[in-house]
Amino acid sequence: CIDDEIPFEIPDSWEWARLGSLVLNRPQVTPDNSFCYIDIGSIDNMSLQLSSEETVIQPNNAPSRARKPVEVGDVLYSTVRPYLHNACIVDRRMSCPAIASTGFAAMVCPAGLSSAYLLACMVSPFFDSYANDLDNAKGVAYPAINDTRLYRGLISVPPQAEQTRITMRIDELLKRVTNQ
Repeated sequence: CIDDEIPFEIPDSWEWARLGSLVLNRPQVTPDNSFCYIDIGSIDNMSLQLSSEETVIQPNNAPSRARKPVEVGDVLYSTVRPYLHNACIVDRRMSCPAIASTGFAAMVCPAGLSSAYLLACMVSPFFDSYANDLDNAKGVAYPAINDTRLYRGLISVPPQAEQTRITMRIDELLKRVTNQ
């Protein structure tokens, strides 16, 4: 029961849910073919965009952290130094299968949850304060939130049409800010 943890009121048509109950995760893999590696440096944290450059790696040169297969539409959120907002939506197919670092939470949004809305929630001040709270983000030089704590975080979920309206408005406002 999350009733005692609800931080503020939301409209009646919305609901509070734990992140872990909203998203799916693919099983980790050990690469056995060439793959496009996505590490934390592959994300522009100012634009929340995945770099257009691909890092193709052969399986015998795979970093030990290359374990999380991702597909178009998945949301990546860096669990290492979450205050940097290294997060994005995988927005395109790559030249070979994409595998992300275990430094990410790689989340699949099922029907009814917009990837764009989830990304906006994950970098919001509300979720940011949760992820970076000293009880959650452990470590001095490279504070990190573990998957258990991350997926216990609360997300407010509106109906899908409202998710779309919210993300469209965010995009509109960000364009105004970045064009000035």
